Amino acid sequence: MAPAKGTTNNPNGRPPKSKALTDLLVKRLNKTVEVSGKKIAGKRVVASLVSQVLTTGRLTFPGDTGQSVVSIKDWMEFVKWAYQYLEPPTNSLDLSTLGQALCQTVGFDVDKL
Repeated sequence: MAPAKGTTNNPNGRPPKSKALTDLLVKRLNKTVEVSGKKIAGKRVVASLVSQVLTTGRLTFPGDTGQSVVSIKDWMEFVKWAYQYLEPPTNSLDLSTLGQALCQTVGFDVDKL
């Protein structure tokens, strides 16, 4: 039997559309932008700006002729942010001292058990 007009078989209703900032940024950064007459992926523009700030402490926005100098305090905060959010976390723990391992991986042959 078909549901009555205006009702559905989904009691929870339609799932909400994603509006997370990350999703919106990813969608926008996947588009190309024009910089100095060239079409460049938005991600490349952002990566270039982040790299420029981290390595030089200066920032030149596309289409701008001057450079902005980042204060030492702001640069340090930016570096901390970059390491916190851009550096992938590691799941391994290095347990060594002066090159001598404190623990060693032991393996066994499953076929001989």
